[in-house]
Amino acid sequence: MIPTLIERPPMTITQTSEDNLLADETDLFDLLCQRRGWTDEYLAAIESAEHDELLSLQDMVEALEDARAAGRKVVIAPDFDMDGISSGVLGYAGLAELGFDVELHVPDYRRGHDLTPEDIAEVAQKWPDTKVLLTCDGGVNSHRGVAAARARGWTTLVTDHHEELDPGSTADVTVDPCRIDETYAHPGICGAHVLYQVLEAFAATHRPDKEWEIRLLRLFAGLGTVSDVMPLLFENRQLVRDSVSIARLLRMPAPRTVPNPWGGLDPDPDAIDVDQAVLLQLLRTGDHHPAFLRAFTGFALVLKAFAQAGKLRDVGDLDEGFYGFYLAPAMNHPRRIGGPLDDCFEVFTAADPDDALAAMHRVIQGNERRKELTEVHLEELVAGHQPLAPWVYFSDAYPGMYGLLASQMMQREGHPVVVMNRPSRPDEFVSGSGRAPGWFDIISSLDPHDGLSAIGHQQACGVKVERAEMLDDLVAVLRDATSAALLAVDTDERRGDLVLGPDDDCDAGLEDLQPLFDVVRRVESMKPFGHDFTEPVFEIALEPLGLRVDRIGSDADCDHERVEENLVLNARGFKVCRLCKRHLRLITRSGLSCLWWNAAEKHFDEVAEAVRRASRTQVGTLRFVAKLQLNAFRGDTRVQAVIDQRIEEVA
Repeated sequence: MIPTLIERPPMTITQTSEDNLLADETDLFDLLCQRRGWTDEYLAAIESAEHDELLSLQDMVEALEDARAAGRKVVIAPDFDMDGISSGVLGYAGLAELGFDVELHVPDYRRGHDLTPEDIAEVAQKWPDTKVLLTCDGGVNSHRGVAAARARGWTTLVTDHHEELDPGSTADVTVDPCRIDETYAHPGICGAHVLYQVLEAFAATHRPDKEWEIRLLRLFAGLGTVSDVMPLLFENRQLVRDSVSIARLLRMPAPRTVPNPWGGLDPDPDAIDVDQAVLLQLLRTGDHHPAFLRAFTGFALVLKAFAQAGKLRDVGDLDEGFYGFYLAPAMNHPRRIGGPLDDCFEVFTAADPDDALAAMHRVIQGNERRKELTEVHLEELVAGHQPLAPWVYFSDAYPGMYGLLASQMMQREGHPVVVMNRPSRPDEFVSGSGRAPGWFDIISSLDPHDGLSAIGHQQACGVKVERAEMLDDLVAVLRDATSAALLAVDTDERRGDLVLGPDDDCDAGLEDLQPLFDVVRRVESMKPFGHDFTEPVFEIALEPLGLRVDRIGSDADCDHERVEENLVLNARGFKVCRLCKRHLRLITRSGLSCLWWNAAEKHFDEVAEAVRRASRTQVGTLRFVAKLQLNAFRGDTRVQAVIDQRIEEVA
């Protein structure tokens, strides 16, 4: 169990029509907090950024100082996911700025997460004068790799955040919040955060003149925190806030230089000059190592590339959601589809900014390919013969995609799911990836059973079965453990923290949007949201009568045949491609705009038909699960809803 200072609040949101609380009787935000268990005491406690000192932290600081003072070469060996990339860039930039002779090894994800003797051989061949090996986001259980490094006489320093297994790390110094003997109160910190704490302590002890520069590396530690789905509680909360603030100092808005058909100018992302970013201008006034400057220039170019791809339009888009839904998936794509990993590091290390920007565009393009393949293989899972469904699915996809597919199937089924390679013999070893809801721990469920194992995080891990003939045992364990876990979970028919609309069970109506504006404003002040502190969701009931339904989207990159039946007039009288209008926008009579991304093809006809029928005879409301947000347009800020699903589609 992970020790915590306080109990997580119960997520009870049960309500009957008899105790229905309307907006004019109680404050909606207070009601939301009550349902979530967000008491003043709880909210104050999770905002504390104070934390213990990790075991052996000072030992590692002194080992690093010995290496620096003697001029010994340090090579950083990171993991290959977004947390590993963040750790590697953070360590490389930070140690270079602190005066170390340091190099960065790019890992081979085909070897798995452990540091291997092959990695050590590659490092020795590329940098024969290596004396110190520093791992990040991995290495605590890499006994073969550590032994190979020590056999060469290297000092081995491990920074990790994964659980240390018996007999324990064999490195010279290990810093890990999940060490066997560690008492760190909140061990849910990412690998980049662990290495950041090492560098922060080093600067405080040996280079106090560089403390400000090292604190800027919180940018990458916060990115690793979100991407590795760490709990956004305690020290992680301020870390992520700091990261987003630093990122916004690296963002430059696109200047308006492109003429549009209406006589105005549109933003031109290609004209973004990252050198004008506030933080880069500030850094140029000081004396900094080129590797340190490249890390921050690279991040600014990441933001430019996403702006050019239409994924980052204004500063409000740059938050923890951007990290989790855009940047991390893009950087994680190579191992999903078997693509090259070098670009993900080159973005932050290339000497030529043009090379870094080109590398980031290749990363984004590769991620688009990953999305296409995910859809293809997901359809194969759903339509194909799956004898162990709905618990275990077999796939012929590249193994790196198993986790993505398991996540998709978990959302469909509502319980833990494992996706594995298809065995050909009963005695064959089988492996794959498992994903589970927050109320289910895969690793703890499988550990007591011989022949079944899992490693990683409780809700996202690799799963191994010793022999294919034991797959039935895996299914039985998942099924029985799920039944037991569900008994401990409060269930309720409601799908949101608040229910909004005209029906009897609603907490407030949708005619007056001002109370919702106040709720959303107060909710947004509580960012960041993420694992263990999730963003509130709302159930909205919309009356079809008077509901406006539009297909929206951009056809700037349209490749459909420009035939007349595919063309429609938009609001400004221009012909646009109907097939490219992939999104839905529902607008209520009170002016609430509800956006439903990528839903036009599947849902436009059914919603439009409900509205058409409502013009003749009253029918029931349309119910959705949605999130509320503030949208600013031409100086006017309004509440809008972003729909996730029709309520009937929620299992």
